[in-house]
Amino acid sequence: FEIALRRGWSSLAKLCLDFSNMVSYRVWRSQSPLRQFADVPEIVARKLERKSDIEWDRYSDLTASDIGELVGVPKLGRALHKLVNQYPRLEVGAQIQPITRSLLRAEVTLTPA
Repeated sequence: FEIALRRGWSSLAKLCLDFSNMVSYRVWRSQSPLRQFADVPEIVARKLERKSDIEWDRYSDLTASDIGELVGVPKLGRALHKLVNQYPRLEVGAQIQPITRSLLRAEVTLTPA
């Protein structure tokens, strides 16, 4: 990661950082963030991961019954809805302004969603 960063290879540095985070957190990009909760059965986590047409951001917009129908276990809908809403969400805003050729001013705004 650091070698790619120092050489200015931003796409390779991001790829190395993403891979490092996946290894350190033991959660791959294709896996659902709900795997962090012990209450979620393995079968339900796999069903959620197969539903690739719905992005993770959209799960918070779904109702408990919708989530239950999505995984095929309506009884778990309320529990999954509660776990999805426990997951922290942030809205990120950024303004980038060049100061010189090699220096940028970045203003980042993080607000809880």
